[in-house]
Formats: sequence, structure tokens, C-alpha cells
Amino acid sequence: MARVLLGWELGAGTGHAARLRRIAAGLAADGHAVAAALQRVDLGAAFPPGSSIWQAPVWPRLLNGVGAPPAAAPATMGDILFRLGLDDGERFAALVAGWDALLAAVRPDAIVAEFAPALLAAARGRVPTVLVGAGFDVVPAQLERFPSLTGADPAQDEAAMLAQVQAALARRGLAAPAHLPALFAADRVLAGCFAELDPYGSWRRQPLVAPLVAEALGSGGRGEELFLYGSPALLRSRALIDGLARARIPVRAYFPDADAAQRRSLEAAGFQVERTPLPFETIARRSRIVMSHGGIGFVCSALASGLPQVVVHHDLEKRLTGEAVTRLRLGGHAALDAVDPGAFAVSLRDFYADESFQRRARDAAPGYRARLQPSQPELAVAAVAALAG
Repeated sequence: MARVLLGWELGAGTGHAARLRRIAAGLAADGHAVAAALQRVDLGAAFPPGSSIWQAPVWPRLLNGVGAPPAAAPATMGDILFRLGLDDGERFAALVAGWDALLAAVRPDAIVAEFAPALLAAARGRVPTVLVGAGFDVVPAQLERFPSLTGADPAQDEAAMLAQVQAALARRGLAAPAHLPALFAADRVLAGCFAELDPYGSWRRQPLVAPLVAEALGSGGRGEELFLYGSPALLRSRALIDGLARARIPVRAYFPDADAAQRRSLEAAGFQVERTPLPFETIARRSRIVMSHGGIGFVCSALASGLPQVVVHHDLEKRLTGEAVTRLRLGGHAALDAVDPGAFAVSLRDFYADESFQRRARDAAPGYRARLQPSQPELAVAAVAALAG
């Protein structure tokens, strides 16, 4: 059987690790040896027994205090990669060198990359690759430039970044991309997303596959609660918490990174606070609406469960997801940094009371459920088997 390296570099959500964990389970069940190089090694504990867990090379600007990101709002994936350090070719070369060392240690027969452009650069032409992810982080590699996802001009000079990357890879004797989106090229590409949420729908040539959703969905929209699932940024927002409290609707919340003091503060605001994750079928049964920071897995799980939702976003990817949900008339969205507690409370009460959202969400759910098979992890395991031979 094959030795398979799973690698994750970018993206802050735990959904990246969850995707690789399910792929690892499928690979292990088929007898393959699994090594996982993760941005966060603490998430490796849930991988199948026998998996070897490694620290993935870390993009420097993911660390506090390492350089200052530009102030301009990003409009393209190139702008985001610039913020993370792609403006410095030597830093990118160092990331590739880190992956070179891991490749030498693991000696994989195939690679599964999750938002990992440096890993793909290190592996290109040397090891077969499968690229997995959601719509936002699986950029169509045939593009000559990263397209604007907002309608605004790119904030950064993509040609200058490309020259840096090409020179750095050439010095390492590695194949350099002719254009920056080619950093996302792989032998098999599996973008997991509902088409309605895909920010690259106008440019994507390869078909989408099913998004990663909760393992047990439910039938929602008939409960009484608002279920809030949030990132640390939502947890720190006094305006959001105040607005929720002013809405005077029953709120049940789960914040994976909340400490004891933060949970007590949420309880003082009148919320029911969960200490551990709830099965999504339980969320669906109890909830009338849900709210999140816009993680694609949660949003797609809500769509497939018939739950109206509010996306409170604080980055470009989540903003695009919230705008898509709003276009579908299955929810709404708000920018976290623009939340006014009083206005937010009024809007949320109106949304909670509007039966039309519940009806539309329930009516749409079967169509979303019908697109959940075959699953992305199943397709990734099959791709590895075909490539590893």
C-alpha cells in the first residue's frame, strides 16, 4: 500500500483539519500509511491511530509580530497571499525547503494538499498530488491572474510577486509557475462547494464536488433557538454580543476557543453556552435560525438541514459566503466591524420572526442534500489510489 502525505498550510478554521482527518480515515481503512503535516498539530490527536503527525512549515505572517500586513483590503487571492508573505520570494523558498525536508523524511507515494501552495510547489513534477478544499481556496490554476472577487482592483502588484516566486524556485532548481494561480495546480483537483457559493464559478473548468458537511445532519427551522457558532473574532465582539442580547430571543452558543471567563460572560448575557460541540442534528432540531462567522462547512450543513442563517463575517471568504446566502434568500449577512447593537437587534428579531425564511430553507434542503454524494473524502481516497498506482 501507499505512503500518503496530507498537508495543510493556510486558513484559520478547523474545517481544514477536519477534511484531512476524514480523508486520513478512508486511507487508513484501505491500508495506506498516513502522515499528516498540519498548520496546527494540536488537531492531529483526532487522526486515525497510526498516523504520524508533523508540524507543517508555517507562513511567517501567521505568527504575531512577524512583519506587518498591508492595510489595503484584499480583492484577490494574490492580495491575501501577499499579506501572508508572498511578497518575499526568499520566505516562500524557505517554506518550500521545509516541505522538501518533510518529503525526504516521509517519502510519500502521493500527496493530498489542503490550501498548501508551498507544498504543491515543492512536490510539482516529483510526487503525484491531489488538491482538496472548498471553493475559495481551490483557485482555478489555468488563470493567468487571480481575478478580483469584489469588483475592486487588486491591492498588490501580482507581476512583482510572480517574479519573486519564479526567481526563488529557480534558485532551488524547482519548476516555476508561468503565472501565480498555477501555484494551485495539481494532478487531481477536488473543490468541495455548492455551486451557488463558489466564488470562482465564472472561471472554474473542473466540476465541483460535494462540500464537507457535518457527519449527521438534521431537519431544521422548527425549533425556537438561535444557535451561534463562532470564531474568536465573534467572541471578542462586544457589539455583536450586545446586539444578540438586545434581540431577546433564545440563544445557544458554542465557541470552540472560549475560556471559562468568556463562557461566564456569555451566560451573564442570557445565553445557553455549550462546553463541547453539539451534533448538527441536535442543532437542527432545536433551532429556528443559526448564526456563524461563515465557515463553509457550517454554512453548507445549515443549507442541507433547512436552517435559515446569518453570516457575521470578518474576512473576504466569509463575506462572499454571506453575500451568496443572502442572494439565495436563505439568510442574511453582516460585517462584524460594522455591527451596531441596536440596529442589529431589530434586524435579527425581524429575521427570526419571518416565516418565509423557514419555508424557503426547508424547501431548498432536499436539493442540497442530493448533492452530498459521493463525498469529497471518498473521491480523494480514490484519487490517491489511482495516482499512487
